[in-house]
Amino acid sequence: MGQATTHILSEHTASGMSDSLLSAQEKNKTPYILVVTRNGHMAEPVMDYALDVADRLRYSILAAHINTLPYFCDGGKRSRLFTSSMQESSILFKSRGDARSVHVEHIGASGKIGGIVKRLCHSEKHIEFVVIDQGINVKEVSSQSPVPVFSVIYTHAKAGRNNKTNHNRIFYEGVFPMSATTSIKRHVKNCLVFGALTAGLYASVFTHQDLVMKYFTKGGVYALLPVAVVFAVSYFHGNFTSSFWSVLGIEGSKATATKKADIRKDAPASVDIRKDTRPRVQVNV
Repeated sequence: MGQATTHILSEHTASGMSDSLLSAQEKNKTPYILVVTRNGHMAEPVMDYALDVADRLRYSILAAHINTLPYFCDGGKRSRLFTSSMQESSILFKSRGDARSVHVEHIGASGKIGGIVKRLCHSEKHIEFVVIDQGINVKEVSSQSPVPVFSVIYTHAKAGRNNKTNHNRIFYEGVFPMSATTSIKRHVKNCLVFGALTAGLYASVFTHQDLVMKYFTKGGVYALLPVAVVFAVSYFHGNFTSSFWSVLGIEGSKATATKKADIRKDAPASVDIRKDTRPRVQVNV
């Protein structure tokens, strides 16, 4: 009896270990859709498309937020903004997935998108295909991915959303602050450089009047010196003035934009055609 009991217990133990091993293998074989974005916030059309497909096919979703500029020289401001936006997007994506009984996982990475997609496709997770957000080079991903790549094409404007909402969205994605900061820094730098050149040129002319009059009045080839100085003053001072007003946020109006606005104003009224904002998919195998 003792031997029989021992034999039965060992069979149950082996059966339990076998079942747990099979469940672990099945979990690793769960098909995933790899959704890739280079922004902190995943675009809503990309979320909706991935959830629709995952819901129909009974797949899980692995959302990858890839920071392509991890060492951008701004004191880590962009990376912190990227991480904060990724956390907000993860909560939103997961809540939408829970509402539709779709398992959603998130991962953050830094580097080249093609290499990271290749590494994730060869990981333990069973990636069936890849869905990429707009702004990602399709050829770069498809050349590295061993599975099909789908690019979701959409428009940023949606019904019930104004321009202010779109600007806030760009801000959270980490694009607006980076571009605005870079532009202001460039204008400040140009303002200082061309201002110094302009002041130096004026100072040189006024402090060396005798030398200037000696060579500027010689004639011949020296007659080009006054012309060159005038062009230099015009170029330096023009760039300094333009950069100075740009730093203050004052930009000149464009004549072409005014003409186009006048043409649209004089054009006969027509029925507004509602834009199709539904996401579209482009297959790249």
